[in-house]
Amino acid sequence: MASNTTYGDYMRDMPGGLRNIGMPLTIAAIAILVVGIFVMMANPLVALAILAVGEGTVAVLAVRDRAHRNIADRQLERAAYRRQIRSRAALYRSGMLAPVESGVCALPGICSEVTLVEASDPFGHRFTLVSHGHTGEYALLMACQPQGTAMADDHVEDAYVAAWAHVLESLADEDGVAQLAVTVDTAPDSGVRFRRSLTRHMVDDAPDLAARCMRQVMDSYAQGGASSDTILTLTFRYRDRKGKWLDRQEAARRIGQLIPSLTGRITDAGGGTPRCMTSDEIARLVAQAYDPRAQETIEERDEAPYVDWRDAGPVAAEARWDYYRHDSGLSRTWQMCDPPASNVTSGTLAALLGPLRDVDRKRVTLIFHAVPSDRTAFMVEQNRQKAVNQISQEKRPSMKASKQMAMSNRQAEEAADGAVLVYFGLLVTATVRAGEQEEARLEAASHAVESAAGAAKINLRPCYAAQDTGFAACLPLGFDVRSYKPSTLTGFIG
Repeated sequence: MASNTTYGDYMRDMPGGLRNIGMPLTIAAIAILVVGIFVMMANPLVALAILAVGEGTVAVLAVRDRAHRNIADRQLERAAYRRQIRSRAALYRSGMLAPVESGVCALPGICSEVTLVEASDPFGHRFTLVSHGHTGEYALLMACQPQGTAMADDHVEDAYVAAWAHVLESLADEDGVAQLAVTVDTAPDSGVRFRRSLTRHMVDDAPDLAARCMRQVMDSYAQGGASSDTILTLTFRYRDRKGKWLDRQEAARRIGQLIPSLTGRITDAGGGTPRCMTSDEIARLVAQAYDPRAQETIEERDEAPYVDWRDAGPVAAEARWDYYRHDSGLSRTWQMCDPPASNVTSGTLAALLGPLRDVDRKRVTLIFHAVPSDRTAFMVEQNRQKAVNQISQEKRPSMKASKQMAMSNRQAEEAADGAVLVYFGLLVTATVRAGEQEEARLEAASHAVESAAGAAKINLRPCYAAQDTGFAACLPLGFDVRSYKPSTLTGFIG
């Protein structure tokens, strides 16, 4: 049962400008008006035509849909997809039959220059960093065992939330920290490990009744369960005084110094006892994401098989307009367009994070960008000024403008008390097994995800024309999509 404490005041950055259409469109509208006035002195008809076409274009571009996209954004999205299809960037082949003579199943797209780096912390404990060759960033993956709130009192649950806020506040002023992401990966339990565990406790001379009861227990409880993994990923961006990226050894040394204190803070926030993931675990996690059927093969073995990072990618993959086909799975990835419009409790996301019917595998990634305290004060004051300007432009202020004004005032007050501004986003990937009626099952899984998101008061939108990029960004590898240039991507997330 969730605590009765509510949380809210989530708001997007206000575009500002005339009628909140954004500064670029406002500048364009004023420029067209000025040009029209000057042209009117020479030719009034031409001036009227310029004003009609120019201001009409601005008015059309100012209209945005529920995903905050205008007609130009949608046309650019379709053009990028057509270019991707023509250049065959949507197709991927690897392995022995790939055009490249490497013979390995390398990762595709934005994962192509991602490597693993092993290092040690000050106590001599080994950890693995994910190195992003495109951007020079490093990511640290930590497996957590959340304690949950099923049996926790309200004050304990509120303490977890307060401790998590402290984690974000402390990371905001930590040098080099670019992003924090939390990934919850749920998949149906095949029952292989459960059966193997019970079989080991059965003896050959067991009574017939006991043996039949044990087999009945295995048949009843081996299926229908779900496994859930929670991974916290920290992305670091380090530069020296000359603006160059730090080398791996120096970056690993700085990150290793943060691990002990970070572990304690996550534990206080209800994350259990987090531990740094090894390179083998990271490679197996990525391999199972691209090939869902590999999970059963891995679980059937007494010891987890070794998966080389160079072979963690798919043998074949194809990015479509609204889904992604990869090895033995079909996936669809959504991005959050709007945060909850009303106040929420700490358990609002429970329905979306938990296992869902009709979904073979689901991955939810929450991404946090904490703004340093010195910039927070400036940004919240800027938002407040935009809200004031919006109200001043309306003869009768609308409810939306009044609400934005109230929220920006509260944010400014909290920033004055030491709080920091946190930008957050959410990605959801649903995967079904390839096979008979795969597209129908993918639609059923999509309906389940969108219904759960609706219950969580979150507005989701499929990553159209960027399903391969969205799939990779949802993996717990520490991708900061703000750092990637469009030329390095097969699509884009906006």
